[in-house]
Amino acid sequence: MTKLLIARELRFLPWLVGVACWVFIFQFGVASAQDSVMVFAPPTVNYQMPDQFRDLIDQSTRQILATAQVNDNGDAWQLFRRLRPAIQDALGTRGYFSPTIRRVVDEQLPEDQAPPLNITVDPGQQSKVVSVDIQFDGEINNDEFAARRERLKTLWLLGVNQPFSQSDWSASKDRLLRELLEKDFAAATLAESLADVDPEKNTVALRVVYDSGPVFTFGELNIEGLNKYPADLVSRYNTIEPGDRYEQERLLRLLDELQGTTYFSSVDVKIDADDRQPRNVPIDVTVLESDSKRLGLGAGYSSNTGFRTEATYQYNNLFDRAYSLVTGVRIEQKRQSAYADVFLPPSRRGITDSVGVAVDHQEISNLEVDRSSVGAIRAFSKGINEYRLGLNFQQEERRALGIDFGATQALVASSSWTRNAVDDRLNPTEGYIAFGQVAVAAEQLASDQDFIRLYGRVQKFWSPSRENVFTARFDLGTVVASARRDIPQDYLFRAGGTNSLRGFDFLDLGVIDQGVLVGGRRIMIGSLEYTRWFDAGPLGAAVFTDVGDVSDSWGDFDPKPAIGVGLRYKTPAGPIAFDVAKAADQDKVRIHFALGVAF
Repeated sequence: MTKLLIARELRFLPWLVGVACWVFIFQFGVASAQDSVMVFAPPTVNYQMPDQFRDLIDQSTRQILATAQVNDNGDAWQLFRRLRPAIQDALGTRGYFSPTIRRVVDEQLPEDQAPPLNITVDPGQQSKVVSVDIQFDGEINNDEFAARRERLKTLWLLGVNQPFSQSDWSASKDRLLRELLEKDFAAATLAESLADVDPEKNTVALRVVYDSGPVFTFGELNIEGLNKYPADLVSRYNTIEPGDRYEQERLLRLLDELQGTTYFSSVDVKIDADDRQPRNVPIDVTVLESDSKRLGLGAGYSSNTGFRTEATYQYNNLFDRAYSLVTGVRIEQKRQSAYADVFLPPSRRGITDSVGVAVDHQEISNLEVDRSSVGAIRAFSKGINEYRLGLNFQQEERRALGIDFGATQALVASSSWTRNAVDDRLNPTEGYIAFGQVAVAAEQLASDQDFIRLYGRVQKFWSPSRENVFTARFDLGTVVASARRDIPQDYLFRAGGTNSLRGFDFLDLGVIDQGVLVGGRRIMIGSLEYTRWFDAGPLGAAVFTDVGDVSDSWGDFDPKPAIGVGLRYKTPAGPIAFDVAKAADQDKVRIHFALGVAF
């Protein structure tokens, strides 16, 4: 019986031995796998090199160091093999094509301490440009473009004997290509580009070949996206005639004109620059129409007229002819007004006509004025010059301190000119803005009195540095008339307030008529301002002085000076100005607030 039991137990012995073997193999395999994926810390990398290259090399090797723990497993020599070509390539972008890059082993470290990776970098001698060969293919080689070819060569930035750098090399190539693409040659390309480096002589020979392709000419407009507006709306903003030579600037001008309207929410203007069909290429204009009806609500504050609320409504497709109706109501502390204007789309010559009506009530310096007017304006531009011709009929009633000055009316023909010659229309630092206006009324033509109104203003900006800006302004005006009693206040002069004479309240300078302040027939204002922009940033401080007066004759003119200080903050809509000023003959210090360059 005992033998039988032993025999039965021995039957399971091979199976038990097999299980034990598999357990041993599994445990040994896991341990081996753990050993095989053991991660070693990457060595510390120390550079010895001129400080001027430290940022360049740090930037070029950042990604390699970030992956060192995975790719190199603590092997300093393997990490050095990956760093060396990256360092060499980075130095080559600065013209150092023969650097010496070595690993230095510190033999004094203890055996149990991981050695750092010490790398010395000697950039060697910077290579210089020894020749620049600029060649052209295509129709630019025609005789008519001889002067242009020479001018293009003068635009090359990286000249002979200059140190080579990849950034200057790329900028030079891009600059000439952009100049080629701007006019005539819409399909121009950089056909060949070679920087021949001789690392032994430390020289670089440059060669580029530009293929201008054929001369392109414009064709007809190809308009997509117009649904509710008339088909000729886009063409009214287009000054390009079929057959005109290609100019990138003219396409951009058309794009800006269309984007500046309220008719479209997005605009794309382009041509197909296929060098196989360069003549009379259609101008593809794709528009997305905006909502033709807009309602706007707003509130604000002005140091001139106080707190303000406003509601406006605009409809851009009046009579289904793309006429734009703009109407609104504005309620201010010192003035309340309502208006309605209709603007016609511009003509092909860029002329814009508009008609409008307005009613207005204001009470300033105890003078209460109610006026109503209807008029028409024609506006057009030529370069940086803007012109306006107007005809306006106005009726006005004045009251003050229980005195009724009665009603006046005038039919006024006017002409104005603005020349905007500044570097930036919203935040100017150089240049000037000039404005001139002539307005005429006659008793024989629906006016109570003959008069001629002449007014001019010039504002000059100059900046000796980015942080310092000076501004000078001068206003001069006169009304030629036998008397002023029957001339509407809009055509006389008042001064005081923001953008006029700071240190005085809004329109607080005029002449006295029966104990009431009214407009005068003469005005002269001068202003000088200095602004310091902190670190050439958006915030600045200003000091200024204003001087001027309003009178009925030059013999009565009595200039009144004021001084002040202010803060400036640049915004995309123009500078915000906060000023504190005091006039010499005023006891009160006044605060003025303005947004933008008013003119």
